[in-house]
Amino acid sequence: MYQKLENFRKSGLWRGFDKVNSFFISLSAAALTLMVFATVVSRYFFKRDIFGSEEIILLFAWWMYFLGGIGASQEDSHIKADMIEVFSSNQYIVDMSKGIAKALEFVVFALCTYMTILLLQTNMKKMPVTTGLKIPYLASQIPIAIGFVGMALFALYWALYFVARASERRKGGIVE
Repeated sequence: MYQKLENFRKSGLWRGFDKVNSFFISLSAAALTLMVFATVVSRYFFKRDIFGSEEIILLFAWWMYFLGGIGASQEDSHIKADMIEVFSSNQYIVDMSKGIAKALEFVVFALCTYMTILLLQTNMKKMPVTTGLKIPYLASQIPIAIGFVGMALFALYWALYFVARASERRKGGIVE
């Protein structure tokens, strides 16, 4: 199982998803930057506000943050405090603790996904909109749902990966 999970990380599907996600992160970051720049120029040089700019900036920010969260989950590069490696040189214990932590992370992301879906369902019925540009709240809540689904899937992948790697170590299949 470990080898299959290791090979999947090297697959075209994994790399392709990473490229598509990175492209959309870059696109939303560029749009966010341009919108902030335009707002600053308009406000301080022309003494005018761009009506609803905060709503547009927030929309791009949600996409950038949650797609970035998916990317960090895919790379397993979220900020964390893994002290187990400091206290244990036994790689089996390290891998199992990482697997358990990722399994708990999956549970949290699955719960967040569930709550976000409930939020989306509520807002699909009520269809609230922003005050200025009348942008539906759904536009900024959809990236939250997509982000939590993606982060949950990658947390599940890493949980399986670390547990399988620990199992492989136990059998003596991985020697470092």
